[in-house]
Amino acid sequence: MDWTHKDLSITDIRKLQKLYILKVADETITPILINSVILDERLKSYFLKSNVNDISRAEILSLKWNMYISKGRFYKIDRTKGEMIPEEKDPDKFYISFLEITGPLGSFESIISK
Repeated sequence: MDWTHKDLSITDIRKLQKLYILKVADETITPILINSVILDERLKSYFLKSNVNDISRAEILSLKWNMYISKGRFYKIDRTKGEMIPEEKDPDKFYISFLEITGPLGSFESIISK
């Protein structure tokens, strides 16, 4: 499995309870929902900060992302099998299951075995 979208820019971001709602440069897949823990952990590891509130909106919007986006479902990784397990959601909405900031350390093809 590979990223469904590479070098994608986030153009707007809002937090709603445990989710972020993102607008991205590709209008065919906007808006997109992502669990706040997933995005927060990526931002903290990239900026080397323990609190996501110490990262500015401008810093977040300046980044390019590799994402695994699907419509109507969210995928989780079964770590024992190394497989993706789909979790059905709203069939009309887009979801980010995995993402990484583009760059030399974020350029791997997949986060799970093929």
